[in-house]
Amino acid sequence: MFQRRTWSSGNDNIDKIIQESQINRGHDLQWIPYDDFKEIKHIGDGGHGSVYSAKLKNGIKGDSNFFKLDWRYNLIGHKVALKEIKDSSCDIAEFLKLVKTVNDIHFFAKYYGISKNPSTQNYIIVMDLFDDNLHNFLSKTFWDLRWNSKIDILLSIAWGLDCLHAKNFVHCDLHSGNILNSTKNGAMLVIDLDSCKLENDLILNANDKNNKISGSIPYIPPEVLRGNEFTKEGDIYSFGGIMYEIVTAQRPFADQAHDTYLMIDICNGVRPKVPDFMLNWIPEWYLNLMYRCWSDDPSKRPTAASLTVFFCEILEKLFDDIMDNNIMQQLEISIENEQKAFKSQKKELFELFISSSKLHPQSFYISRCIHTLYGLRDLQWRSKVLHHLGKNFKIAISHD
Repeated sequence: MFQRRTWSSGNDNIDKIIQESQINRGHDLQWIPYDDFKEIKHIGDGGHGSVYSAKLKNGIKGDSNFFKLDWRYNLIGHKVALKEIKDSSCDIAEFLKLVKTVNDIHFFAKYYGISKNPSTQNYIIVMDLFDDNLHNFLSKTFWDLRWNSKIDILLSIAWGLDCLHAKNFVHCDLHSGNILNSTKNGAMLVIDLDSCKLENDLILNANDKNNKISGSIPYIPPEVLRGNEFTKEGDIYSFGGIMYEIVTAQRPFADQAHDTYLMIDICNGVRPKVPDFMLNWIPEWYLNLMYRCWSDDPSKRPTAASLTVFFCEILEKLFDDIMDNNIMQQLEISIENEQKAFKSQKKELFELFISSSKLHPQSFYISRCIHTLYGLRDLQWRSKVLHHLGKNFKIAISHD
């Protein structure tokens, strides 16, 4: 039902998008006055702004009662997340257009609408609040997580990514901190769509080089680090980082400084290393698929659609306990190896895990502004970059 115009966001484009979304009740975005929030608490900061938790004082408008000419309100007292956008480059109107297209897809967090902080004049995105992201979930459950759960998580993320790509959007900032665990249905939901871009817009800019990008270096594909635009294939590279974390409980390159030298190494083919003591617990096909996602050549990476089909087939066989091919047999052997190692070397394994899980003080897993290697070509870093690269400097830095 259409929200009557007794409100204004202060932006005609935003007002129009909210009204258009309400024509289709499946895309029901609303303007939510700031004084409708209570118990507001700061819970973290991201690349584009700050995140708060709050409760809805009056709930969300549902259906109207035509006889009494008033509204029914839902979710009164419901906890929500408030994402205050402080990045002036973030186009709220464009973001809301994206939300309209994905708000009814199972694999994405639910967005309720938009508000505005009267003190800062920053716009606020109102969405479901979650207790855990994928990284925290893995940190707490890794040793008890079975392979059917690992595959189910990957399937949820790949499926959500496929839905996004099918609508010609590119996520551009996929990592374990942007995947949230839904306690309602156990699914992993993709969030932080404010970095998403239409593929057509990216194609139009394909001939231009970027001096700066936003993201977390370990999840950024080498072609983007070199100054090129993000693509669907770039999202698959980021997905490889999630595959790595699911089988190691470690974020990629956690033991290294996330600096220009790491960017250079990534562009020269360096990829995260699986700890030696874990190698027998991971099927060879899994490692091969992970490294395909990390291919330096974007055309050699799998698609989100093919990943979805692949993980769906494996999950079905796991549920039916069918070990009828090499893929499933490798998985069965890996499970046996892990169980044997855990029974005989439990203490030693925990010690190895702790020692290999230490974070470098200069590692960063939030989105931040980063100079691409193309953007550094004329800065004082260039001499240091060339020295580090030696004969391979042309791989990372180009004047094209």
